[in-house]
Amino acid sequence: MSNKILIQTLNIGIKSKINDMACFKLPKLSTVSVIFTKNKFPAAPVIIAKKNIKLKKPKYLLINSGNANACTGKQGIKNTIDYISIISNKINCKKEEVLPFSTGIIGKQLPMKSIKNKLNNKNFKFDSTWIAASKAIMTTDKFNKIIKRNINISNHKISIIAICKGAGMIEPNMATMLAFINIDIKINKSNLDKLLKKCAAVSFNSISVDGDMSTNDSVAMIATGSNSNLDFNNNKNLYIKLESEVCKVCQDLAKMIVRDGEGATKVIEINVLEANNYLQAKKICYFIANSNLFKTAMYGSDPNWGRIIAKLGSIHDIKFDPEKIILNINRIEVFSKGVESKKCNYAKLKKTMKNKEIMIDIILKKGKAKCSIITSDLSKKYVHVNSAYPT
Repeated sequence: MSNKILIQTLNIGIKSKINDMACFKLPKLSTVSVIFTKNKFPAAPVIIAKKNIKLKKPKYLLINSGNANACTGKQGIKNTIDYISIISNKINCKKEEVLPFSTGIIGKQLPMKSIKNKLNNKNFKFDSTWIAASKAIMTTDKFNKIIKRNINISNHKISIIAICKGAGMIEPNMATMLAFINIDIKINKSNLDKLLKKCAAVSFNSISVDGDMSTNDSVAMIATGSNSNLDFNNNKNLYIKLESEVCKVCQDLAKMIVRDGEGATKVIEINVLEANNYLQAKKICYFIANSNLFKTAMYGSDPNWGRIIAKLGSIHDIKFDPEKIILNINRIEVFSKGVESKKCNYAKLKKTMKNKEIMIDIILKKGKAKCSIITSDLSKKYVHVNSAYPT
């Protein structure tokens, strides 16, 4: 009995010449946890997947790219059920044991005639690779995103393989993104849910490219049932070590998404420190990250700290003492006591602004809470990509 996820990639006619679907066959002993978008217009596959995971233990994951099947009404629901039925008949499982995922253009019906024809004529051998799957789920991505990592816990090698897609429309919860994380461990559903929730909070739900939340976002985590002699359910120390390692993988995936943000040239980390509470820190993070003035300044390598301070001062329902605020850019203090800092080495600062990674630290001097997110700059290419995106 295989404890490995098996993969089939194929073309179903959404894209003309390249694969636009991946099917994952899950091991019999696997456990699955999924987090879905909170958008009030969930796509048809999100609706069906949320329903199916409550009815049956998932045996297959099915992902198509190029068409989001979102805002497609009852026909979109029917189309999803129809192609799941075809596949479930071919691979001999119940349609409720298949979880569908889609990504691509919103508002268009799936080309069902082509999909039915392609699926009916496809022999599912499950001989594809994770790399092939990472490419099949791409839409506006400039590059495929995959991480393969071995970790050591209590002298046992644990393999983690994770793929995701995402570039623009990046905003919790959870960005126009799909992510699939495979871990070779045995863990029960409640602890896997807990693990995924924590990892998503510090990675996929801590990034922003343009402030938009997609209709299709989903993150699935699969524990294959391997390494059954490691007790992650009852041994707290083992679980904490696992959580730390898996969170790192998810954070690295999230960084790839930001780096691939449509037209992005910089990855920017925003840290709000010494806040009154976490929610205050988080709100400030996103106000800054989603400021077009700030993002365009970052694109131009312009150390214009005034845009950050002005945006901070515009958040009406958060109280702080302006005289106590300290602002650092790339670890250089640029603002304190209400004016430009005397410690600011402007020549050095300007030189660091050409870096591909920028760090912004806002110190409030209000408490001990903090929040960090990752965002990108806003370039001329972003405007071109999103104005030229087909509708």
